[in-house]
Amino acid sequence: MFGRKKSVTGDRVAAATEPEATVPTTDGPHDRSVVPDAAAYYAELGYGHLDLGAMVIGVPKGRELNVALDPNGQPEFHVVTSVSRVIPRAFAAPKSPGQWRNMVTSMREQLEQQGADVSIHDGPWGREIVAEMPGAVFRAIGVDGDRWTTEVRVMATPENVDSAAEEGREVFKHLLIRRGDGPMPAGEQLPLTIPDEIQQALEKARAQAAAQQQSQAYQQQMAAGAQGKAPGGGGAAGRQSPQQGAQQGAQSSAAQVGDTAPANDADGAGTPPRRDGSAMDRLRGSDDL
Repeated sequence: MFGRKKSVTGDRVAAATEPEATVPTTDGPHDRSVVPDAAAYYAELGYGHLDLGAMVIGVPKGRELNVALDPNGQPEFHVVTSVSRVIPRAFAAPKSPGQWRNMVTSMREQLEQQGADVSIHDGPWGREIVAEMPGAVFRAIGVDGDRWTTEVRVMATPENVDSAAEEGREVFKHLLIRRGDGPMPAGEQLPLTIPDEIQQALEKARAQAAAQQQSQAYQQQMAAGAQGKAPGGGGAAGRQSPQQGAQQGAQSSAAQVGDTAPANDADGAGTPPRRDGSAMDRLRGSDDL
């Protein structure tokens, strides 16, 4: 009996010291509470990652994590390859499901107003919305969680639409979301905690964009003044002040600071250039899209 007891006790000690599984057996996105060690979770997957507090983004090998300013001047994070640009986001949601369905309806209306050819597809997590415009395809993949809703927006060119969708799903299923306990209006984007080095890079990008726009506005003023002095010149009509130019530059410039954003050992890949005014940017739209 004594020997048996010792054996059982030893088994219990061994079981207690075995490491817990770091990768859930089901696909995510996962609530942060079910993954006690995010670093071990992504290390086991062979991913890099960036912890933004309310959202942890995994970066598969061969991809790059960039940060840019959205049209409202707020930072957004892009997982990028030569094929796709994947933008994860997370929102507060009510206890009852259904917010993602409402978001799809709203997005469809806005995209159709922009002239996109919009369709709804049945994906692994349910509804995916796909919008096509000349030269660009937008796909949104989302799901409702525990008082949160998360999505990824996938930008691609038509010839890469299928591979881009798979890249978007790969990022999506390994997102970790931390809703927090505080009250938040349903549909409000969860606030991100930006690491200091990225925050500094963003501030530098905003300042550079503002200075560049101010310089361009000044040159336009000088050119308009010269035209006003010439016979038949248009005077000062349509002039833009340097302050106005700087403000517009800070808001509309896609300030790319992704080369300095840490991807935690994720191998980099070439970043498709952002083309202001292109169909891709029109699909990207406002923060409400």
